[in-house]
Amino acid sequence: MMKSEKISELCETSLTDTQFVVDIKINNSNDIYIYIDDFNGLTIEECKRISRFIESQLDRDSEDFSLEVGSPGLSKPFKVDQQYKKAINTIVEVMMNDGEKITGTLSEFNNGAITVTETKKVKIKNKKQEVQENHIIERNNIKSIKSVISFSKKN
Repeated sequence: MMKSEKISELCETSLTDTQFVVDIKINNSNDIYIYIDDFNGLTIEECKRISRFIESQLDRDSEDFSLEVGSPGLSKPFKVDQQYKKAINTIVEVMMNDGEKITGTLSEFNNGAITVTETKKVKIKNKKQEVQENHIIERNNIKSIKSVISFSKKN
């Protein structure tokens, strides 16, 4: 079976400064799945380039394998710090360990905590007004966090 450490080293060699590995999965059949992302957006051409490089460094004669390189997907929970950094100033959904869900703009990230700015409509003097609330959330209280895809236009 292929070693994920070897695949990880090959990935790091082939990535640009703005690209990063999100996850590597290898099953018992030597099916290798590599999920990467890019601060500037990931293209199919980049996935092909990385896949070809990694494949050229592996010996199919000594150990058969299949290889897939792609993005982790927009709706998948974050796994690595770079995903948090990439999501700064975008809308995220945070599921807390206690079951609470907070949706808002990821405004800050550090190793110990994140800040999510939630916009709520509240009634003030019989009028609904938007109010922003900052949530400073310790990372150990987060069950999952993922980007929110919005198709609505902002006025």
